[in-house]
Amino acid sequence: MSTTTEPSNLEYQSLEVHVDKCSMRYEQMQQKLTDIDTQFQKIDNRFDRIEERMDNIETDFKKGNNNIIVALVGATGTIIAAFVAILATML
Repeated sequence: MSTTTEPSNLEYQSLEVHVDKCSMRYEQMQQKLTDIDTQFQKIDNRFDRIEERMDNIETDFKKGNNNIIVALVGATGTIIAAFVAILATML
């Protein structure tokens, strides 16, 4: 399959040859556009998966922060209770 864009001498002399070559050129161009469209669809799917993963990471990060906050509040409560117990035994 030739991909020349310049018309050949034969094309200048024969309309049938020109029409056939133009048909082949358009088929090639259509195939290239189809390939490009397929590649864009793949890229779009990859971005969708990346976005889902980022959302999952964000959700996991927020859950992790909530767990840390709960642990810190519990530890702080334990420390305050220990100080109150120490003060109560001293008085």
